[in-house]
Amino acid sequence: MYRNDFLFSAQLNYHLNVANPKDIETSASSEDITSINLRSCTFESFSNALLYERAQDPDYSFMDSSLDAVKPSDFDESKKYNFIDLTEYAKHTAIAIGNMTLFSELQKIASAIESFMANSASTNNSPSNVIRPFDDYNSFDIKSQPATMEELGSCVIGGGSEGAIKIAATFHESSTGEHPIVSIRFYSINNRVYLTNRDIIGIDNIYKANASLMEAFAYMSYRDYLNNHFNYSFDKLLISDSIEIDSLDDMYNKHYDLRIYDKLY
Repeated sequence: MYRNDFLFSAQLNYHLNVANPKDIETSASSEDITSINLRSCTFESFSNALLYERAQDPDYSFMDSSLDAVKPSDFDESKKYNFIDLTEYAKHTAIAIGNMTLFSELQKIASAIESFMANSASTNNSPSNVIRPFDDYNSFDIKSQPATMEELGSCVIGGGSEGAIKIAATFHESSTGEHPIVSIRFYSINNRVYLTNRDIIGIDNIYKANASLMEAFAYMSYRDYLNNHFNYSFDKLLISDSIEIDSLDDMYNKHYDLRIYDKLY
């Protein structure tokens, strides 16, 4: 397990108010960069790949310094790592330690990884031994494209400083019947803009005994879709007063036992 190799001291002391983050430049060609295998590469190659992807799409607006958060405690500059697994584990750890600012940065990185993998020329089908990352779509056999614009479910919650937030679930482009994957977008009703990040949740990867509310929302929206319902299960949970959601952070910090849901429905 990576758990024994991570200290995450950088995460615990992590601050985004870096006055002058330095830009990382690379002289590598685009062909060299797109051939990088993020499952087995050095940190320098990983950084080049992610900075290249950010340059293609400014929506991936992570800071250069946030890339360091995925390094293991015994980091070796010359050693190759599986940065897809490391990023996913870092996201889960950020949630566990309650550092949602860092989680937001890691989510941007994870989205950039997803985009890079979709357009990457690298081919490496070696399986993941630790955590099956939500963004590793190359391991899925894509037989047909789902209706990605159709909402499976939505709800409105308080978003803290962002005001009211609409959360909407749709199928991700790489979802299949055998491996359903849900994409979640966030819309600021007050500001009338979509928030930068989205969550990509593999239904099969959810740990039902202690699912985050975001995972519960994705799971219930998917199950409602199968049962020809819309905005049913999660809304019912909200009005039951068994949980209280005051901000978007609560969707990650609070948890629900989905085994209860399976028994009820």
